[in-house]
Amino acid sequence: MAKYNIVISGYYGFNNAGDEAMLTAILQALRNTFDDPEITVISGNPEATAKAFGVRAVPRFSISSILSALFHSDLLISGGGSLLQDVTSWKSMIYYLTIITIGVFFRKQVFLYSQGIGPVRYRAIRIILKHVLNHVDAITVRDKESKGFLQRLGVKRKIYTTADAVLSLSPADLTPGKKILEKYHVPKDRKKVGIAIRYWDGAGSWMEKMKTCVEKLEKAGYAIVFIPMQHPEDVKAAESIGAAGDHVYILPDDYSIDELMSLIGNMDGLLGMRLHALIFASLMHVPFLGISYDPKIDNFLALIDRKPTCSVSHMDGDKLYNDTCNLLSHPSEKGTWEKVDALREQALQNVEILKSLVKQKEEN
Repeated sequence: MAKYNIVISGYYGFNNAGDEAMLTAILQALRNTFDDPEITVISGNPEATAKAFGVRAVPRFSISSILSALFHSDLLISGGGSLLQDVTSWKSMIYYLTIITIGVFFRKQVFLYSQGIGPVRYRAIRIILKHVLNHVDAITVRDKESKGFLQRLGVKRKIYTTADAVLSLSPADLTPGKKILEKYHVPKDRKKVGIAIRYWDGAGSWMEKMKTCVEKLEKAGYAIVFIPMQHPEDVKAAESIGAAGDHVYILPDDYSIDELMSLIGNMDGLLGMRLHALIFASLMHVPFLGISYDPKIDNFLALIDRKPTCSVSHMDGDKLYNDTCNLLSHPSEKGTWEKVDALREQALQNVEILKSLVKQKEEN
């Protein structure tokens, strides 16, 4: 295809492994689709993003840089992830909608890439969302709940249900993870339970119950490994639980996507609040249990006919312990992995839809 100048908008440059993994997947797709594309990423840390991904990057709040990048672009990609929701922050949603609106105003192709959309609580923002998205060129969403929300909202553009962009990544080599575990003296002779948590509302209450589960798992002979998906926030969250057993390990460093996938691949089971920890476990075929704090966790699990083991608002330490022991004792997940493989094929459809969009423009 002809050389394209592409701008990518998302929550990048904040050491969040899930979002960085999405950027990795999107860049992989773009480089497989276009001949030597010129790619600019809007980032919270432009220098780090440019170095890590081999792209041009502009500051997240530099209006002049963003306007210049969009003006000289052919295509704006918004995604992936949960950008268009106002539960975390209505201000961030307005920010992403503003960038999409600028792309539309400059008459650029605008593609929403594998997004999880909603919930949107404020009526005024729902109205803005509806009008903005009715002017974009293509929308792909990662679950049927997002598509249903947009249809009920009155978005008339064709909406494709694909899957989370990260599911298009290939599994990682296990060697880097083994080396990290050896560095922190995680025993090889114990089954390893990975835990990926984050701070959330009511932390004191549910964290105490999580601590109960961790203590019981360690006493039962398991090695507990806390894996930070966002650094350093998740390290602090793990430390707040305060479980200080001889075989409880809090990995303190900032790891790459490949390292995180490799670490999770070395676990015998995973307990995850972080969506992309669950997705990494899926890709690495590691049995996992999801802890819900946001609809995106429930939505992903529903895609593979699973439900959360519990939620942060209804945390039960004893149940979490029993479910984990059962998971580790009966790890057969053949049906789950078949569903994950099907989702991977759906994730790859994002690329095909993007190719069709570009081909249509070239023909016109």
